[in-house]
Amino acid sequence: MLSSSRTWWLIEMKLNIPSSIELSDIYVSDPFTLYEMENVFEDKVYNKLREEFPDRSFFNKSYGKKEHGNKSYLHSNEPLFFDFLEQSEVWKNLYLTMNTETTVKKLFSLMIDDIKKIPERKKFPRLITLENIKFFPRWNLSFMSKLYDRISKLMNPKVNRIRVLFEFSRLGNDCFVPPHTEVDRKIFNLLLYFPDQNISEFDRNRLGTRFYKRTKKNLDTWESTYMDADEAKNFQNNYEVFHTAKFSENKFVGLIKSSNSWHDTETFNDLKEDRKSFNMFFYLC
Repeated sequence: MLSSSRTWWLIEMKLNIPSSIELSDIYVSDPFTLYEMENVFEDKVYNKLREEFPDRSFFNKSYGKKEHGNKSYLHSNEPLFFDFLEQSEVWKNLYLTMNTETTVKKLFSLMIDDIKKIPERKKFPRLITLENIKFFPRWNLSFMSKLYDRISKLMNPKVNRIRVLFEFSRLGNDCFVPPHTEVDRKIFNLLLYFPDQNISEFDRNRLGTRFYKRTKKNLDTWESTYMDADEAKNFQNNYEVFHTAKFSENKFVGLIKSSNSWHDTETFNDLKEDRKSFNMFFYLC
């Protein structure tokens, strides 16, 4: 079980985020909301996170099929994730920083106006507002933690129960993330890239997340699933990239989930280092 103790890393790990989502370094609201926030951590903290990013021994294959990307990941639904945190003080404290009601509500306060504009959200049993969200952290995967989940759900039937899922990601050669809009329970995400210190400008420009807009046939869907090869080819014939986030250090890249929030990563076969990121997903329990 994770200790709740705070070290100097947490004291230094202050989030440098704007007061509103529109003040992000990059903000786009059409065809869907995406954003980039730069210099979110102090340099020495970010560099320590990069230095202690988990090595390949901690990773499993997430999608077994070739057409689903073969992405390697380490997810907070796995015991191995917490094993790693016990070996890295700086990563443990980042997890503890992001997995708090204070941080979650601060981030929701940035996003809430754009979240309310999404038509599909109006069909949910309860609208998402700052007044009716309640954060429910999961500190570990123990029986008591799962029991707490069940009890809290029964005791809070009229609130939107929010949780954060965390994922370390590695993409090597011939790996990719196919086009998708995010699963229905996700609300928004934050991606933190970890490029190699000697990354070329060429790689920096091509390794980031690609965002799409429709040009022909409408394939938008709220119930997003990962595409197979034929579906991806059909998608590429009807959509085009309108923005690619640079694969740069120390910034949050993210989007607010909608039926048209299409994004992916390209397939590469000439990488010298894995494409590494830490991904945070804010979703309805």
